[in-house]
Formats: sequence, C-alpha cells, structure tokens
Amino acid sequence: MIRHPKDKQFDLPAGSVRLSGFADEKIRLICECTLKVIDMHALADFFRNTMDWFATGEFWGKIMRASCLICGYTGDPELRAIVDTAAADMMSIQRPDGCLSTVPAHTQPNGTHGSDMWERKYALMGLLAYYELTGSTDALDACVRLVRFTNGQVGDAPKTPVTDTGWAFFGIESSSILEPVMRVFHLTGEPAAMELASHIVNSGCCRRENIFEAIRAGKSPKDIGWNGIAKESIAKAYEMMSCFEGLCEYYRATDDAQALDTAAAFWDKVFDEEITLLGSGGADAPFNLGPGTGEQWNFTRSEQTNPDIDLMMETCVTVYWMRLCHQMLRLTGDPKYADQMEISIYNAIYGALRPDGRFFEYFPRFNGARNPKVNYSFNIKGFDLSCCTANGPTGLGMVPYLAFTGTPDGVALNLYETGEARVPSGNGFVVLKTESMYPRVGMVRLKVASVEGCIAEPFVISLRVPGFAEDFTVMDAKDPAKSVTGVPGTYVRLSGNVTAGDEWLICFDIPLKRHEAPHGSNRAGDDFAAFTYGSILLARDSRDCADPLAPIPDAPAGDYRIELPERPGFLCARVMVGDEELTLVDYMSAGSAWDGGTFASWIPVKR
Repeated sequence: MIRHPKDKQFDLPAGSVRLSGFADEKIRLICECTLKVIDMHALADFFRNTMDWFATGEFWGKIMRASCLICGYTGDPELRAIVDTAAADMMSIQRPDGCLSTVPAHTQPNGTHGSDMWERKYALMGLLAYYELTGSTDALDACVRLVRFTNGQVGDAPKTPVTDTGWAFFGIESSSILEPVMRVFHLTGEPAAMELASHIVNSGCCRRENIFEAIRAGKSPKDIGWNGIAKESIAKAYEMMSCFEGLCEYYRATDDAQALDTAAAFWDKVFDEEITLLGSGGADAPFNLGPGTGEQWNFTRSEQTNPDIDLMMETCVTVYWMRLCHQMLRLTGDPKYADQMEISIYNAIYGALRPDGRFFEYFPRFNGARNPKVNYSFNIKGFDLSCCTANGPTGLGMVPYLAFTGTPDGVALNLYETGEARVPSGNGFVVLKTESMYPRVGMVRLKVASVEGCIAEPFVISLRVPGFAEDFTVMDAKDPAKSVTGVPGTYVRLSGNVTAGDEWLICFDIPLKRHEAPHGSNRAGDDFAAFTYGSILLARDSRDCADPLAPIPDAPAGDYRIELPERPGFLCARVMVGDEELTLVDYMSAGSAWDGGTFASWIPVKR
C-alpha cells in the first residue's frame, strides 16, 4: 500500500515485519496450501477466452492481491515466481485499447450476468498489488489503460451510468470499482480515473438510493435501498463496504471533508448495528432476504442469537470489514479501528481457516460444527475455490502490516505479537523486537535491537492500549521509576532519543467478560450468554463436555473466577460460574478438528 500524505498511519515497506507464532504459521499455511496450489493460468482463462460466466473473473484478482501481500511479508521466492508469471500472463491478455474483460465486447460494460465491472475491479486490484510489490511500470500502465477503457464506457450519458450496471444491487457491486480506480489516480494523476471516480461518487453508487446521502441522513445500512419487499432488499454487506472504502480513497484525492465524515458515520453505523462478537456481520434473516443469502445487513449485532438465522458472517464480509477498519485507522490514527481488526483476526479469520489450509469457511457460526465443505465453488483444475477462500488469505496477509505501522514521527505497535520490525526513519532504520505472551497474558517485552544510520529525532513509539485493557503500564527496563500508564482506547507515546538496547515491559490485565444475549426480534434467542477474554471469543467444545449446549447457571455479573491452564491451542480457560466449572477454549480452537465435533459460543442460561 502506497503511503499518502493524509495518512496518520501507513503500511511499512514489504519485508519490514516478521512475526512468529499463530499469525506466521497461518500465513505460511495458506501460502503453501492455497496460493501455491491454485492454477493462476486457469483463473486468467476466464479473461483470455471471454468465458462470460458469472463473477468468475473475480478469482484472479483476489488470489493475486493476497499472493502479493503475503509474498511481500514472507519473501518466498516460489510465490514470487508465481505472481511474476501470473502478472505477465494477465497483461498479455489485455487488448491494445485497454480492454480486460471476461465478456464479449457487445455485452460490455455489464456482461450477460452483470458482473463485468465487478471483475474489472478485481483485475485492477490484482495488478495494483503486483505494482506495489514489484514497482512494475508495465503493471501500472495496464491499470491506467483499463481505467481509460472503462471510463470510455461508463459515466454520464451518453455513456452507460454505473448504476445501470451490476447483477442484483442496482449498481452497488459495480460502483465498488471506485477503490482501485482512485488508487490508480493517486499513483499517476490519470484524468480518466478522476472522471470515472467522480461519476461514481456523484451517482451515489445505487439506482434505488444514494448510499452516501442515506448514511448522512442517519439511515441504517440494512435499510439502504429498501423497497418494502424483503426478498428484493439490496443491503449486501461486502459490496457496500467496498464502496465506502473507495470513498476513503476519494477523500485522499479531493480533500472533501464530507467524504471522510460520511465514511466514518458509515463505520459507526455498521459497528453499532451489525458487527458481532466474532468481528463480522450480515445474515440471511430476519429483515433482509434478498440476493446473496447470508450476506446482507440484518441488524446482526442485535440478532446474533436469533435461532431463525442459519447463515451469517460471510468471510468476505469479515475481510472487507477489516479493510474498512484499515482505511479508517490509516486516515485517523484512532486505535478503535485496530481494536476491531484484532477481534476479526483472532476470531472470524483464524476460526474460518480449515486446518489443512485449503479453504476458508464461507459462513462461520457461533454454535454447531465447522462446515467441512466449500460453499458455492468452482473447481479450478481440482481445487474447489469459493469467493471466501479467495478473499480470506487477504485477511491473513493484513496481519503483519497491522502489527507494526509507520507513523509520521515513528511507529505504532498495534498487535502484541512476538515479532520484529525494521522501521524507516530519517536516513536510517530502527529495528524493534517484541517478545509476547499475548493474547494469553498481557505481558510484552519491547526492545530496540539496533539503530542504523541517522534517524529522525525524536523517534516516537506509539503503543496501542486495547479498549478492554485494565491497568496498562509501560515500565522502562533501565529506569523502572519512569513507568507510565495508558488509558484504554488511546496510544501511549514513548518519545525521545532511542538507542540500541532500550527496553520496555508492557503489562496489562485482560478481563473475562460475560455478554448477555442482545434480545433482538425473537424471544427464543434471549436466554444465552457468551464470554470473551480480551479480544477472544470463548466457546464450549464437545471434546471437553458431553453437551456444549447444556444450560449454565445464571450467576450474578462479575461472579466468575478464571484459570488459564497450559494446553495446546491459543487459549484454554476454566471459568467458575457460581458452583459450576466451565472449560472454554478460544473460538479458533473450538471444533478445530473439523470432524463433526460441536461447540457453543452463545451458551444457554438457566433462568
């Protein structure tokens, strides 16, 4: 991701961060078992042969984006060779006029199934990711030519309005091309990119209702475009968030404060109304029943215990919620966005990845069993590929770029993983190392391993104080009297002249919290409780008890005692609820054998 002057935080250069533990293991697992296995040539065939199948052109860009992101982290030479070959192959398909499409010319810019603009979006995203990894001017030129070609077809009359394209959402899906189009503008200043982007923003992205004006008017995301018929609702979570992500990029280019305010208001609405304890949202009921079953906004935060819901929290929604959080973190530097990304990572993303690394569960669930089959898949030369398996690796690939981020005056530590970061500063670098017991225990040792060259002074290290943290303290190892405390939801700033050997001990208490069922529209979902330990949702697993759904006592709030026994996995907690002991594990580990074992995150309560 290219740094922009408006950003308060930004990604460090590729290769700057190294992590160890679960994050690194899962990134390398998806690299070996998905990214290196998928036949990229076969994915490009949808463009090469203008196969005109619904949305299949999205796969190349999604896998390419994740591969470049993860290659930038791992430096894996085999993966680099794969993306080099894939980029050259895709660029060889592009026509001289810039066209890169899976559909015949006479059906553009929509295609037989309405997914032409959507697929161009992902072609752009894949090529932009390759440019950011390699600096390939050919890839950037391919993006410019595709934007020019698209701008020649889409826009104000007599061109085709963007809201007249798409397959089910009256232009929302097509308008999400705004994000990569604006990134092309940032990199090149291409006039066609700004012309196309301005058309999309001014259109409001939807023929039924301007989605930006709806948010400015205080409307709920689930009600945008509502026509009174539940089966015709168009509040598709993933696509809508992608449009607002594009609005963030539009703000960077135009300095239009209303654009940033609108994106922030949308984030607040989604967080308040849709995001669950897993760090994702969207469902197949009870309000919106339209296209994309299980993928529409449905007031999911309040409905997450509703037994009428079967499918919810699509992995694509998780990834795009993380991407929207990432946009807002970069633009504002507010740690609440990093807090939410951490919840999504530790729960919905880690929990959705099958242990063999071959796919991400389409719809993670709070209670039941892991789904061992790929939903809505295309078999690509023996590999079952769904939209979520194509998007999920990007969620993993974002982890190291969130763990340490650059700031205008130094670096921010956002995830307390064990790892190392080489941070550019002035004409030199500061190398930081962390040794962590987190998320099991709130204890992290931070050390300046080396200072190389002439760095800017003062160099500021900003430490995220998680919103849940209690008694957050940072102690200077050289002078314990210099310890400072942090307020949850802020950053502690360590400012001064850093030298090799500087060291701090970061300590904070991680609370166990009981959550009562949110009492949505169905009273059958009222008598449940869930437990979180910091950012981690806990669950009862059938490997530890005969019936994970056996009711637990209705103990008074705060009447809990917790122990953390040593056991394989992320986290195991023994919790005393009244006189009853519960053995709970982190959501990622619950049902992790994917062998039919059951688990329960929302547990029935005896009333």
